[in-house]
Amino acid sequence: MSRLSHKHNAFSLFEAVVSIVILGIVGIICSSMLLQISKNVAYTKNTSDSSPHLALLKIQNLLEYAIIESLSANGTPFTTPSSQISFSSIEYSLFFGGGAKNTTKEVQNDTLLPNVSLVVDSHHANTLYFTSLKGWQSAQEAYIPSNPKEAFKPYTITRIQGNAIVLERAPTHTPRIILPIKTHNLAFHSNALWLDNALLLDDVLSFLITPIVSAQGTFLALELCVKSPTKARCENGGVWLDDIVRILL
Repeated sequence: MSRLSHKHNAFSLFEAVVSIVILGIVGIICSSMLLQISKNVAYTKNTSDSSPHLALLKIQNLLEYAIIESLSANGTPFTTPSSQISFSSIEYSLFFGGGAKNTTKEVQNDTLLPNVSLVVDSHHANTLYFTSLKGWQSAQEAYIPSNPKEAFKPYTITRIQGNAIVLERAPTHTPRIILPIKTHNLAFHSNALWLDNALLLDDVLSFLITPIVSAQGTFLALELCVKSPTKARCENGGVWLDDIVRILL
């Protein structure tokens, strides 16, 4: 009886050791799989949910204030899908100081006033006069809306004289409003997305902007696809463009 008990105990011990070894191997395999899965999830999250998403948001923020007449693709009017466009965007951040700590905020009747002069009091030739001029600098780009509309061509401030702005050329119509703008270039090439010749996003497979014109206005549809461990990850977005001339004049 004791010999049978001894054999049984030895066999039970052997089974326990084998079980521990098997469980160890299974544990190592599972840990390796979980580690690989976590890496893929982290890569996917970083690639698909973060960088492309943030890149699209930045593009949309710029396009939201784009002047419709300024849109062009490779030097021609932007009317068909393209992976490269140029546009001028109104710098609304300058209206209220652009986050500058030392900017003095002006309030009238509980309304925050712009930090840059917008309304033109009068003009003569290429000089615009203001009741009180603030926020403008030499070499700054500007847009003067006109009604009827004209072909888009930004103005450049050559100098500031007291409460007057001197432009590089005279407006062809009576200016009522002047807006600060900045020209941007957005392009996809060399497997990357570039904004103003600076790298915005790497590992890009494709990028496309499609203009959609309807009775409701102009909508720009965006599609951005990037590399991932398994298949292409795509982000989609878009922005409606306001008719600045119709709104302001």
